[in-house]
Parts: sequence; C-alpha cells; structure tokens
Amino acid sequence: MISNEKIIIDTSPGEKRVAVLKNNRLANLFIERHHAPWLRGAIILAKVTATRKELGASFLDLGTSPGYIEHTKMCQPIDGESLLVQVLNDAHRKKSARVSSNICFGGKYLDLYPVGVISSISRKIKSKKNRGLIRQFINENIPNGMGVHIRDAFDVSDLLCMRAVTSAQLEKWKNLKEKILKSRSPSILIPSVGALGLAMEKYPNANIYEGKYGVLFKDYDLDYEINRALERKISLDDGAYLFFDETEALTSIDVDIGSKSKPRSETTSLVAHLAEEIVWQLRLREIGGIILIDFPRFKNFKIRDNFLKTMQSFALSEEVSLVIHGWTRTGLLEITKPRGGNSLKDLLVGTTEDNTPTLETTALKVLRSLMKETTGIAYPKVVCSPFLKNVLNTTFDEEIGNISDKLGTKVVITEDSQMTYNEFLIKNGIS
Repeated sequence: MISNEKIIIDTSPGEKRVAVLKNNRLANLFIERHHAPWLRGAIILAKVTATRKELGASFLDLGTSPGYIEHTKMCQPIDGESLLVQVLNDAHRKKSARVSSNICFGGKYLDLYPVGVISSISRKIKSKKNRGLIRQFINENIPNGMGVHIRDAFDVSDLLCMRAVTSAQLEKWKNLKEKILKSRSPSILIPSVGALGLAMEKYPNANIYEGKYGVLFKDYDLDYEINRALERKISLDDGAYLFFDETEALTSIDVDIGSKSKPRSETTSLVAHLAEEIVWQLRLREIGGIILIDFPRFKNFKIRDNFLKTMQSFALSEEVSLVIHGWTRTGLLEITKPRGGNSLKDLLVGTTEDNTPTLETTALKVLRSLMKETTGIAYPKVVCSPFLKNVLNTTFDEEIGNISDKLGTKVVITEDSQMTYNEFLIKNGIS
C-alpha cells in the first residue's frame, strides 16, 4: 500500500529535526536538541519530594528535572516514597514536566496499560464482526487487572501475529518490574524514544527519508512551512484569515471570513475548510491547554453547528486529541488539547520575556551553515552579535569543537555589536 505520509529526518550538529508530511504538506514537526533531551514518554522511578493536598498534586524528583503528578484525596503519595511514573509532557515555560502513574507501552497495533483496568477499541474500526473478534482477543490475551487500547491498525486476519505483539508487550512489563527491584529512586528505567521514535509511533506506515545539515528540509521547502507556522496570521485560499495569539494562560484564535457576503454553498465549504485548518494548525504548532475560538456570529446557527461537527470529525480522522467543551456565553468556542511540552513558537522563538530560544535557533542555523556552506573556506570565521556569540561558546561549545575537528581547522567566532541578535556572517578568516 502506498503511504501518503513521509517522515523527513534532519540530523545536524546540536539537534535532530523530524518533519512529518501528509500529502506533501507539513503536518508535524518534532525537534530534539542535544542540550535538552526529551523526557516525554520516559518511564521513571521517581521520588516524591512534596505533597500538596490543597493543589491535589505531588512534586517529584525525576533525576534530571522536577515533575508533578495530579492525584485524588484517596490516593496521595507519601513524601520520600518511590513512585513509578511515565512522563506525559516535558516542562513547559515555568511549569515542571507532568507525569502519570498510568504506565503505557505504546505500539503500532495496541497500547498496553499494565496498571490500568479499562480496555477500548479504536472508533475507526467500524465492523461489528471485527469488534467482536477483538473483544474476544482481549478476554483471551490480556490478563485481569490490565487495560489495553486497540489501534485501527490491529490486524484481525492475523491474530497469531497480534498474539506475538501482545506477548512482547507483556514481556516488557515483566522486565520493567524486575528492573524496579534493582533500582533506586530517582532513576530513568526506560528512556524517551525521542523525536524520531515519537514520529514513528504516530505514523508507523510513513516512508522515511534521512538527511543531514538541513539539505532535505531545503529540498522539501520545509523551512518556509516552519516559518509560516510561526506567523500570527494564516491566509486561506478562499479569502479567510486565522489569527493565533499564544499566551501563558491560553491560546486565542480569531476567525475572519472577510466582509463580502457569500452564497450559502460557498459559506458551508468555507466553514468546513476553516475547521480543518484550525485542527491542522493546532497539531503543527503543538498548541495545547485552553483554546478559545472567536467564530463569526452568523444569524444561521446551522453554520456554527457545521463548523463544530467538521472540527470534531476532522480531529478524529487526523487523530488529534481535542476536548470540545462547547460555546461560552460570550459566543466563543472553548476547547482543550493535551500539551506535549513547548509549543513550536515557544521552542523556536520564545517569548518577549525570554528570547533564549530565538538565539538557540539561530545558533543551530550557524552550526548547519558551517557544515554545508564552508567549502573553499580555509579558515571559517563566524561574525555575530555578542549575544549569539555567548550562546555558541556556552550552550553549543561541544558542537563547535566537533565541527572544528570535522573541518580540520578551528572555527573562530568574533562579535560585531552592530549586528542584531539573530544575524550572522560566515567568512574566511586569517590563519
């Protein structure tokens, strides 16, 4: 079967970027920087450092960073005890990594929850006969006291293979329990699969292409797509606009369909397009938390209902997890989306209070440029602002050393106070 999905891997000094294309359009971007490795998905034997009953949460030592876990009054961890957890999302701005005690072993065909009790089947599996066979499979192969989610890729025609997959997942849990007995908290028992691993989990049928130093990203024009995903304003082909405003508390999306009146058929098509584009952008921009959508006040309420139904349907088909709470009294659509960590904007641009991400993004661009654009330059010299020089000499000092070794000559970094913080120049220096 020919897949309409592609995974484009770019391995460059200091980071790995993994882009996912659906029908040749950028759908997801996963970025992992060497100085800030992922914890998302890692299984950790954590230590409880403080329990706050009034917050309904406990704070944990994860070994490499702090974390927190929400709990009920009936199930409160004790300060100092060890707790097996899985990281749901990495630290976001000033918030610690969020974890859960509901461990999940993800897979292409099924997700095993060894300490869960609820089992479910993907809604994409429509056949009553197949769903019945799957329920029988669960009863026969999943031990009591465990939960499982059957994915839509589950192959009912090859149950022997599915049993082997299930056995492998159960073996993982057995090995993990043995590892717990030999470990002290805090310690990482199973590390995060990282950017590439997450992309392959989410898109198991995608074709994979590997490249270095940003070459493939340039070939697929992904840098343009990434820059577009960082813009506040998105223009649609049918004349409508979307405005994204991210704050620490929530994200607002303003929908502007223009001043011209349209025939009902065109309005219906436009509204469907708007709903699909919003879902697409939420996934691509890695926007999570509370989201408020300011949708035009049409006199015909069916238009608004159609917008809501299309959004729900498209989110389901694209496997974008959204919780739609409905319309507020002021006419805003309120939805929430699980947060995986920093949004794309936070990671690549930062905030007005903290522009470190922008400097890091530019520094990584410098590193890529040194590897692919210094042919014929005997003594590469980077000229940049004092701020960028500081980031290159501290955060990416090891990468600069490795590049110097590969080029066979020391890379010199000098500052120019007249340059902006994201401006740089590579030229031939003097030996």
